[in-house]
Amino acid sequence: MTAADPHVSPAVLVVTRDPALFDDLHSLLRARGRPVVHVTDLTTGYDRARIGLTILDTCDLVGVEEALAQLPRPILALTDDDGRAEALIGAGASDFAVLPCSRAVLSARISAALKLRERVVPALSDSQSSLQTLLANLPGVVYRCANDPEWSMQFISEGCYDLTGYAPDEFISGRVQLSGLVHHEDRDRMREQIQQSLSDRRPFRVTYRLHTASGACKWLWAQGQGVLDANGQPTAIEGVITDLSELRQTKLELEEREILLETLLAVTETAYILCDEHGAVDYANLAAQTWLKLPDSRLVGARFADLLTGLPNELREAVGRGRDSIFTVDHQGGDFEAYHLVMRNVQISGRPHTAYAFKRLTRELARQEVEVWKKVIRLIAHEINNTLAPISSLLHSARLINAAEARDARLDRIIDTISERSKHLGEFLKGYTQFARLPRPRLESTKWRSLIDRLDELVQFKIDAAPEDLNTVNAVDRSQIEQALINLLKNAVEAGGPPEEVTLRLRAHREGDEIQVLDRGPGIPPELLPKVLLPFYSTKRTGTGLGLPLCREIIDAHGGNLRIEAREGGGTAVILWLPRLAAA
Repeated sequence: MTAADPHVSPAVLVVTRDPALFDDLHSLLRARGRPVVHVTDLTTGYDRARIGLTILDTCDLVGVEEALAQLPRPILALTDDDGRAEALIGAGASDFAVLPCSRAVLSARISAALKLRERVVPALSDSQSSLQTLLANLPGVVYRCANDPEWSMQFISEGCYDLTGYAPDEFISGRVQLSGLVHHEDRDRMREQIQQSLSDRRPFRVTYRLHTASGACKWLWAQGQGVLDANGQPTAIEGVITDLSELRQTKLELEEREILLETLLAVTETAYILCDEHGAVDYANLAAQTWLKLPDSRLVGARFADLLTGLPNELREAVGRGRDSIFTVDHQGGDFEAYHLVMRNVQISGRPHTAYAFKRLTRELARQEVEVWKKVIRLIAHEINNTLAPISSLLHSARLINAAEARDARLDRIIDTISERSKHLGEFLKGYTQFARLPRPRLESTKWRSLIDRLDELVQFKIDAAPEDLNTVNAVDRSQIEQALINLLKNAVEAGGPPEEVTLRLRAHREGDEIQVLDRGPGIPPELLPKVLLPFYSTKRTGTGLGLPLCREIIDAHGGNLRIEAREGGGTAVILWLPRLAAA
């Protein structure tokens, strides 16, 4: 091999086994001041970086087409067959000359090849420089590796340092192996997916975890395909790798927020319905499904207007107005339900939607009504107590005077009567002020069995409860719940039915406990059911009308609810729901 001078123009690689042809080529190239590198075999090593032009004699060489891709460009092919010349041009040769040919023709072909080299090589250099800049600025890695167990790197872009913490030369030299950085739980799966895709001759896409030089674990996404040899076997893999860590973290956060939102929508008592631009339901939460008495599978896709057909006119009119509003739905017996409707137009996935929120205000209005009654009671109690205090003082003075003077039996009776009525009025006010100033519950862990056993000592009733329900523990204010149940059980006994039919039924659930107080009395007329929970309303001639409102206040304070229904088969059912709470 003739060594090339690094300070002169790039050498011309001459590949030929014909000494006479080499002499002619060497003479023509030397006249142009071009150094020459001569080899007789394509497997012979040479310095590719110093080669600017390749002249390839193909007359007695075999398998030249396969070697063209590895030779420095441009390539002038010398052949003795016009048909083969076309194949060589198609395989990558820049020009050709058919042998034998005159020295003048050969000189012209060499001149043309050298001019082509002067145009092509700078362009290739600029292109390679631009490509290197592009690869270095990519937010990921471009690579080529062998299809071996270690995925030995043949090329990897500069982005590998930001991605893994290792420099490109560490991968190329084999000091760092990509397979060794892949998380052990993902390695086999990743290899199987890639090999299956290579076997199917299709691109692969795989997500996996990788350990970086700093010990961090990143989520990566790789896409690539196999590089096939002449036999169609994948000998190498080319592709790109992108860091998914931030995207995956963002996705996880979004999923957590979606779960939180779904949970909130599932437990809220407000009914939420989302409709698309055509009025079809896209989403309905659990409260909406309960309210419309249809499962999610029946709601989604149905037209909202059709679902409203069987509902009260007031509700349909409120929706038809197309704006926020408060409306009431009247029921038989004078009862009513109040709602707050909120409507919003929103964009979801670029499409217009309408969101509806129906919040039931009945309970809130009832609570506000009770608060008004409480204020009235406190005001009346204050004024009466201010009057009772001086009356008590005057009565005491009158007794002293009557004792010191001539005693008059009639005056004693008058004083006793006034004192008795004053005391009765004070006791009467005590019941009202208890309702008006109910303290906040002091929660303590209580087993239902112990609480109900205590009630059994005070009121006669039957127990309908499984042993495991009686052994359930909930956090309640024991004294307040006892007071509420005593009132309800006494009401049941006094309802007029058989005393042995008064029943306390307990059913424990994971979310809370349901207690029913049942009787077989004449029941409450339907038109009176909405009124019996109002303060001062009583169906008893001597009742104060505070028993049931006080019970409802106690249950509300525990976060539960109380309702009264007609019992199937006759009588009344008072149903309490107490959520599962934790002790303070």
